[in-house]
Amino acid sequence: MRKSVLVALALVLIVGLWIGSGFWSEHKGPPPQTSTSTAPSAPGQPPSVQVQALQASSVAQVLHLMGVTAPKRQVDVPAQTKGTVAALEASTGALVEEGQLLARIDMGDRTSRLREAQALLEQRETEYQAATQLSRKNLQSATELTRSQTLLDSAKASLEAIRLDIRRTEVRAPFAGVVEQRFVQLGDYLDIGHKAFRLLDLSKLKVKGQVAEREVSRVRLGMPADLAFIDGQRLRGEITFISRASDSATRTFMVEVTADNPGLSISAGMTAKISLKLGDRRGHRLSPAVLTLDDEGRVGVKVIDDNATVRFIPVELIADSPEGMWLGGLPERVELITVGHEFVSAGQRVTVSRGVQ
Repeated sequence: MRKSVLVALALVLIVGLWIGSGFWSEHKGPPPQTSTSTAPSAPGQPPSVQVQALQASSVAQVLHLMGVTAPKRQVDVPAQTKGTVAALEASTGALVEEGQLLARIDMGDRTSRLREAQALLEQRETEYQAATQLSRKNLQSATELTRSQTLLDSAKASLEAIRLDIRRTEVRAPFAGVVEQRFVQLGDYLDIGHKAFRLLDLSKLKVKGQVAEREVSRVRLGMPADLAFIDGQRLRGEITFISRASDSATRTFMVEVTADNPGLSISAGMTAKISLKLGDRRGHRLSPAVLTLDDEGRVGVKVIDDNATVRFIPVELIADSPEGMWLGGLPERVELITVGHEFVSAGQRVTVSRGVQ
């Protein structure tokens, strides 16, 4: 028994010494050095950049504006005669046709005044006929005939006035539209000019936007315009107004787009994106990462010429897309510095590495 224990202890001691010897031998001396730095370039060697040859192509230049929809017409329909509201025939939000009855004003004593005017007219007509016959027989002066004629004309005018007043007891829609608001209740007393309803004509929409002074000369009356709304709806319209005076604060010019509104699907007061196609233009599609500024603060890109010398060329934005920006101002064909443009300056010679287009 004692012999077995001694043998086991000896085996453990041997294994421990073997593992220990391996551990220490593995860690003898410093660990190996790994270098990730590149070899320094030779003194006086031009910096290296990567370029890509680009060819210009045609791109549709689109001017985007923001605006708000407004109805073709908006009118507060007033009462045109005095009286108490006897009936309301249209509610808020109702679609009404031109001439449709909206409200009725109580007749009051208008019916009796109408009969009185009719009776007076009959009397004046009889008097005029008698005066005419007497005048033909030279039994009455011309002055009396003129007076009779004047009284007859006055009676006709009085009758027409009361008839017009009766027609005005019916408040009717001046055009087809939507009753946006009702200002009166049953039993309200209305005076002449008191507004009763607000009516919107949404058969057409007007959208106003502001154009910068550098672009307004390219906008024309009748120019097609696309309208896009936040809910995904789209309409097609055209420019119907261009302001001749700029806004004193923004130096922009107001333009107005008019578009049909089928089904009255678009309401007034909605935000709309106006897109105006200004024609095609030659340009290059580039990533914003290649843009830089020169000493004068101009936005541009760095390219190389035939002598591998860096040049700075200012650019302007033509259009923007998810794939990149379309920029104008560059030559038809250009070798653009895509990597290393941050470390080189205009007029500097470089070592060129050409990328795949």
